Order: sequence, then structure tokens, then C-alpha cells
Amino acid sequence: MNIEFENILEVDKDLVDLVRNWRNSKNVSQYMYTNHHITKEEHQKWIEKLKTKKTAKAWIIKYNEKPVGLISLSNIDYNNKTTEWGFYIADDSVRGKGIGSASLYKLMEYVFDEMNFNEMHTKVLENNPKAMRLYEKFGFKSEGKLEEKIVRDGKHINVFLFGILNKEWKNTKKRLKNCI
Repeated sequence: MNIEFENILEVDKDLVDLVRNWRNSKNVSQYMYTNHHITKEEHQKWIEKLKTKKTAKAWIIKYNEKPVGLISLSNIDYNNKTTEWGFYIADDSVRGKGIGSASLYKLMEYVFDEMNFNEMHTKVLENNPKAMRLYEKFGFKSEGKLEEKIVRDGKHINVFLFGILNKEWKNTKKRLKNCI
């Protein structure tokens, strides 16, 4: 599968604007920890922080050279070798084609094999069981639940924590190598 990551700091303004539009779309924002409308100013501040902070990175996911989503690392802790991560596929026309799986695999190779980090973790809203199944397939383990942490559609919902260690990645990598 032809998946590439392009650093968001190295793309043109139109693509940066497209990312903001993706993030504000209902099919993406409903699964995000924060789902308010992101203004141009707020988006630009996020880009500026990426330029100066060493604790976050973001890439455009490209499938056959077409931008289809975003993948990122946050709360990068170089001392303890841990990071939080997240991603979304925004282009509906490519959903269900394995792009999410291939992107996650590529990110895990980067974090564990290139950065030599010890742990990756993420948060998943209870309204996103498909993501939870994907993470479990990749060897992530449930590490807890934040009860009624956020409000969606006027209702409090839970947030689940998932993580995986480098030593667990080695087994996952062997198991999934031929599937990706």
C-alpha cells in the first residue's frame, strides 16, 4: 500500500487549510477529544506551536500521493521515551481500504524502531468502537477508563486509554508484517 507521511510544516497553505476543514467536519470531530469549531487563528497558533515545540509532530497522511488524513504525536517525552498519538482518515472515499491500519503500522515503526521509544498511548472516545478494535488488533491494551469525561450531544461519555510497549510491538510487528 502506498502510504506516505508529509510533515505538516512542509506543506503549502492550501493543504494546511484543508487539515482545518477536515478537523471541523462532523465525521472527524465527533471522535475527537475536543470537538469545537477551530478558527483560522486557532489553527495557525497550533501550526506555530509545532514549529517551536519539540513535544509534538504532525504529518499529512497521503495515499497514492493524495492527502487523506492526519497522524500526530503529542506529549513526546524524550526522557521517559513515551508519546501520545492520534490520527484520522478524513477522506470518506478511502475509508475501509486499510489506510488507517497501514498508517498506524508506519507510525509504530517510526516511534519504536527509529525513535526507540518504550511506549505509545492514546485516548479513544466510547463512541468509536471501530478505533478500539483496530488498536487491540495492533497489540494496544486497555489501560483504563475516564468515566463520563466529556460531553457529546448533551450526554457525558467515557474515554478509554490504550497503550503498547516496545517489547509488545515486536510481537505485533511480526504478526502484522504480511497483512499491511
